[in-house]
Amino acid sequence: MNKLFTGVFFLFLLTLFAGCSKNDDDDLTGDWIRKSDFGGVSRRGAVSFVINNVAYVGTGYNYGASSTDKRHLKDFWSYDPVRDNWDTIATFPGAARTDAVAFAAGGKGYVGLGHNSLTDEKYNDFYEYNPATNTWTRIADFPASGRFYAVAFSISNIGYVGSGTDGDNDQQDFYKYDPSQSAWSKISNIKTKRVLAFSFVIDNIAYVGGGQNNGAVVTSFYAYNPTTDTWTRKTSLYPDGDSEEIADIKNNDDYNYNIARYSAVGFSIGSNGYLTTGMGGGTSNSTWVYYPSRDFWEEVDAFEGSSRYGATGFTLNDKGYVTTGGGSSTSGTDDLWMFDPNGSDDD
Repeated sequence: MNKLFTGVFFLFLLTLFAGCSKNDDDDLTGDWIRKSDFGGVSRRGAVSFVINNVAYVGTGYNYGASSTDKRHLKDFWSYDPVRDNWDTIATFPGAARTDAVAFAAGGKGYVGLGHNSLTDEKYNDFYEYNPATNTWTRIADFPASGRFYAVAFSISNIGYVGSGTDGDNDQQDFYKYDPSQSAWSKISNIKTKRVLAFSFVIDNIAYVGGGQNNGAVVTSFYAYNPTTDTWTRKTSLYPDGDSEEIADIKNNDDYNYNIARYSAVGFSIGSNGYLTTGMGGGTSNSTWVYYPSRDFWEEVDAFEGSSRYGATGFTLNDKGYVTTGGGSSTSGTDDLWMFDPNGSDDD
C-alpha cells in the first residue's frame, strides 16, 4: 500500500476516534433551543441567580470594550422566560468585576467575591438584591480571603460559597450564609482544592465537581449534605484516569468516558443534574446528565451554541439555560440557549 495513503488514512482514523463521544448515535435525548439574546454586551465570567422563575444575570468581563477600564462590568439584567425578554435592573453597587459568585435565598439574590483581572484586586464584599424594590444592600463581607473562581449554591434558603483562589493559593474552604441571621459561618472543607468548579443542587443535596487544582484538571465529584455537614465522594468525571476510583467502575465499559472539565455550567432539572460547556483539552459543547439515584453519568444532546467556557447557567420552569461565555481569549458571547430534557433534536 502507498505509504502516503497509509499515513493519511491513519490520521483520518485518529481524527475520527478523537471526535467520537461515548454515545455516537443521533438519538441523544434532549434538545437545545435558541432564545432571545442576552440584553447586555457579550462577556464571560458573569453570574446568575433565580427568584420566582425570573433569572438575573450580571457582572463579568467584556472583551470588546473600547478601553481596558470599561472591560469589567457591573450591569445586571433580568430574564422572563414567559415573555422571552430581557430587562435592565439596578446596577450592581460594588466594584465592577468578573468571576464572582451568586446564589438566591429567601426570595433575594446575593452576589460577591470576584476580581479585577487587570489590576489584580480580589474582592470579599457581598451584596443582597431585593427584586421587590429593585435595590441592592451591602451585607457582611465573606469571612475569608478575597477570591475569584469560587463556586456557590443554595439549599433551603441558606447560601454556600467556597473553593476558588486568592491569586496565590487554590482554596478548599467553604462557608454558609444565613439571611435570617445576616451571618456567615464555617462548614466542612471540600476534600480537594479547586477553582472554576461547577455545582448543582438536587433534593437538598449539593453536587460539586471538576475545576482545576494548581493547573491540573480535577476529576473528583462530591455530594454535600448540609444536615450532616459532610462531603461524600461520588463516581468521578474520568473513572479510568482517577487513581481513587474503584476497580469495578474503571473496568466497566459503561463508565468509559472523560467529562472532566473546568469553567463549565451546571444546573439541575427535576431529580437530575446537568453538565455542559467548559474547558478540558479545549472548549467543549458536550452535555451530560447525572442520575443521583444511580450515581451515573450519561450523554445527552450537545450544546448547540458555539463551544465556550466561563458561561453562566440557571433553571427556569424545568428547563436549563446557558448564556454568555468566552470562546477564546479575544471573544465573548451574548446568545441564550434553553435545554429541554424531554425534547428531541430533529437536526
